[in-house]
Amino acid sequence: MAVSNFTLPFDLHNVQQMPIRNRPSKYAQSPLAERFRFEVSEGVRPAEYFAPFKYLPALQQDVTTEDYIVIPKGRIVSSVTTEDTQPSGGMIYPSGDGSIHTFRSQVDDSFKTASIDNSYFGYDDYITNLLVPANGGNLSSIYYTAADVAAYTTHISGGYANAGEEFYLPANYPVGVAFHDWYQDIRGKYLNYRMWPDGGHVLCDWYIEVPYVKTTAGGSSTPLGSGVTPVATNASYASWLANFAVNKKFTYLEVNWDTDTFKPGVLVGPDLIGNYNIVGTGDWTVQTIGRIVGIDNRFPKSGLADVQTYPGSRMPGTQTAGLPSFLFEFVVACQTLTGTVPTVEEVIGYVRAGFYGVVRIQLHI
Repeated sequence: MAVSNFTLPFDLHNVQQMPIRNRPSKYAQSPLAERFRFEVSEGVRPAEYFAPFKYLPALQQDVTTEDYIVIPKGRIVSSVTTEDTQPSGGMIYPSGDGSIHTFRSQVDDSFKTASIDNSYFGYDDYITNLLVPANGGNLSSIYYTAADVAAYTTHISGGYANAGEEFYLPANYPVGVAFHDWYQDIRGKYLNYRMWPDGGHVLCDWYIEVPYVKTTAGGSSTPLGSGVTPVATNASYASWLANFAVNKKFTYLEVNWDTDTFKPGVLVGPDLIGNYNIVGTGDWTVQTIGRIVGIDNRFPKSGLADVQTYPGSRMPGTQTAGLPSFLFEFVVACQTLTGTVPTVEEVIGYVRAGFYGVVRIQLHI
């Protein structure tokens, strides 16, 4: 049966038989007064827009574009905001009229600056965090090298950085992991070149894998030999250079042969430069970024050792003894610190003996 709507005389706008409920008084308030977005994004790659800290030392050069990388993929990162006074040269309250160094004048050879908030070469309005390597809550130093001389890296104080100069990094806390290489911030350096986007995001919740290496502090025997370790101690420029070939390229977990509990379930956090470090079996702390789930040194897999590959292919096969290329190259780089480049047979032997391998980590920052 059709429902008659004769009680709603649409042609008589001032007369109707059915009453109308008044709007509840609470809806008379402006929705802007007490309501906000609340949900921003999922937490795997939070929708927080970051940029790299402008004066970070260069690590390696992209051979394709010839731009320089300052934070390699996989590194644990922290961030600098307006609430941080150190390192200097970071974000400033808009009322403070902060500035960044941009380029060296081709006319008078002086370094020019640009406003962070009010210039074309400043930061995007949505960039409020500048990424730096996490350092496990310890004051640490990163050094400028010959790579910075070649890259014409800008120093915090203005001018170009010199090899051997220190970049001081105050104690900080991890906020995520770099899931791609972060390139040097060269905003304003050139009139005609600004290839890389202003910012990006970090990874906070994922299952990842990195190579591991067992080192020693108390004299136990490892293939690296006594006193040889790829870990950057930040003790001096000399120690930084000694390990630069490894740390400029690889992100890894260091296992102290003598003191660490290296098992699934143990907690991990950052070392002094954002690589992975075992932080123990106790309570989760502000420096914890996840836990080990798997330890893998059962290589080669699926007969990959018999796949014919050529040198430099970066494919698992005869040239890598069937190892994934990232693991093979990591072992070679670490063992080269001893002064001798290992053979393919030695590399696979070190892995199968457990001195090197792959560790899989569940991130939860």
